[in-house]
Amino acid sequence: MRKHPWFQVDDPDDDCEFTDDERAFASALSGHCMAWTPADVAGEVGRTEDWEALLAWVSLSDRAEPRHLSLVDLGVHLVGDRVRGDRLHSQLYTLPDRPHAWALDATGPTDQLAQAAADWFRTVLDKPIVLYVWLHEGYAYAARYAFADSGETLSQSYAKTMAPDGQAAELTAAGHVHGKGWIQTIGLPTPSLYLHIRGDLDKGSVIPGVPATTKRGPLPGLWYE
Repeated sequence: MRKHPWFQVDDPDDDCEFTDDERAFASALSGHCMAWTPADVAGEVGRTEDWEALLAWVSLSDRAEPRHLSLVDLGVHLVGDRVRGDRLHSQLYTLPDRPHAWALDATGPTDQLAQAAADWFRTVLDKPIVLYVWLHEGYAYAARYAFADSGETLSQSYAKTMAPDGQAAELTAAGHVHGKGWIQTIGLPTPSLYLHIRGDLDKGSVIPGVPATTKRGPLPGLWYE
């Protein structure tokens, strides 16, 4: 159960030092979302790291995978009479340099911006998320959470010790690696199965030929983007 309403500014004298317009936006945003907010997601309000914008965001998770605290953070930045929304950086809560096709960018008076942000949150919360799993000798060796409407990877894991012999070297040689040796699951063969995690799957599609399941075993490795 949520401990407080979505996007509520609890303490009028809190350290975020919201302006009157920002408080009005947060209040209106909370009101517009009140009728439909899901019980398993919390809407939070704060400030961006540079303190230039009000930040309102939600974090989506997979409750069945307790080691994975957040799948994706989605939120809006309000600066003056402009509000922008998109997938947020998982630590800095910044907006991406290149907005996604489903991003929000609106200008106008406060309540109009709050309504636009509420409509956007409702839409993105309905984006379908699936979990793809790869099996080898009956054990999961890789997994990837993705938006089923765009195929965008949200997070992934890969365990070399459980993968088919030589596969990690082949993926690395083919360039399917990021940062300090993080194997990218996009280079793997067709997944063994998928699970529908949240959202409206009718608004997306899964990789052809991958069977659906509702059960899962332990998933290995560290999660990364």
